Amino acid sequence: MSACRLRGATLAMLALTAGALLWADAPAKKHASSAASGRHVRNKALRSARSRVHASPSRLDSAHRAQLVEEISARLKQPDPHIISYESALDGFYAQLASHENETHPGTAATDTVRVLQWGDSHTAADMFTGEARRVFQQQFGDGSIGYSYAGHPFAGYRILGSTRAQSARWKTAGNKFRQLSDGAELGMGGISISTDQPGEWVTLDAPCTELELQYMQQPGGGRLRFTDNDDEPVEIQTDTQQPGAGTFRYPCPAGEHHFKIATEDRAPVTLLGWVATQPGVTWESIGINGAEAPLMLKWDAQLFSQYLKDNSPALIVLAYGTNEAASADWDEESYRRAFASLIEMIHNDVPESSILVLGPTDRFIFRRHAWHAYDGADKIIAAQRAVCRTEGCAYWDQRERMGGYGSMQQWVYAGWAQPDHTHFTGEGYRALADALMADLMAGYQAYKERHTLNTETAVQGATLGATHTNP
Repeated sequence: MSACRLRGATLAMLALTAGALLWADAPAKKHASSAASGRHVRNKALRSARSRVHASPSRLDSAHRAQLVEEISARLKQPDPHIISYESALDGFYAQLASHENETHPGTAATDTVRVLQWGDSHTAADMFTGEARRVFQQQFGDGSIGYSYAGHPFAGYRILGSTRAQSARWKTAGNKFRQLSDGAELGMGGISISTDQPGEWVTLDAPCTELELQYMQQPGGGRLRFTDNDDEPVEIQTDTQQPGAGTFRYPCPAGEHHFKIATEDRAPVTLLGWVATQPGVTWESIGINGAEAPLMLKWDAQLFSQYLKDNSPALIVLAYGTNEAASADWDEESYRRAFASLIEMIHNDVPESSILVLGPTDRFIFRRHAWHAYDGADKIIAAQRAVCRTEGCAYWDQRERMGGYGSMQQWVYAGWAQPDHTHFTGEGYRALADALMADLMAGYQAYKERHTLNTETAVQGATLGATHTNP
């Protein structure tokens, strides 16, 4: 996570750490609320009052902090039926969820897995937001395990709650330094790979599941892998092939906790792209890269990405980007709209049956002239994302508005729910946001079921009435 330090009597920003979002200290522009939402229009005087912070959060007493937490909590718990725009785009996801729920009766075990895959930046990579969404979702619909995760431990701080992982020393990570990527990088579905050409190198994964999938590169001269489950009899996996491409090893296993291990056997190249651990239930999977922007996904090898995405067949795809793009000089509203539309079109072409939900960027502040200022750079990203969702059949959750709108980050920092960098959140903050999203989704799901039940009852009544008229 990013960090800033207090030095003496003045505030000074440090460079962001490896686990941080990348952002530029761009000058603030005049704020304009999204015309699409038409809500929470703020005048210039209010924006100016909110944009400058004169007190340190550390000077707030516990009573004031508690009051702020209570205010934010009350706001998040208050349902907003309009916060998810274009919600009909989620009908396919809701239909799969309803089918799963209908097949799982009290006292019976689920037999299918409904998967949700979330791609994003460091807000996703931390697995605090996604981990809480996974906990709440699985509590209601059944534990489908962790789903997709990167192989090994590809970057500092990487974790997926509900699992543990380790790796030996001589693996090289690709994809985490995304600004150095060339187009068509062979990084699979998650955008990160680990590779080695040395024998005796290993990775492990501990997780509950009934089915495991190992994703790897098939390549000319590829080395052999030795796979074990709970240290039982090993299975050999060949990665040598004439034509490079996507390799998949699938392993059904008994329910329960497992200790999986992959070890290299040869002095030959091996590239691992990820694990998928599932069992009957639901998932909410975390696929995040620190500092990432949504168009990064367009730089990954399209054939590899497409094949793995089709094989994994998610019910819902969540795209949680925008914070980094908002602070980047590379994007204006139009150029970002085009790039984001290309990404959505690519995903729709690969998995047209999957619903897509876009999570807009959160509010943030920037540090200029010895004070924190509300940052309106997200306006162009929110407008572009909304426009694409409207035309490309995606739902949109306005995360900044859900926080409290433009300038709300200051309150979150004071409450202790956001980090001093005014960009990232604490564990409490991420969990509160995830809980709000889950509440909004479940409200939409309930409304979908009520509509579906009403339509079914109307159809039955119509058929009965027709039979009465034709059979006096």
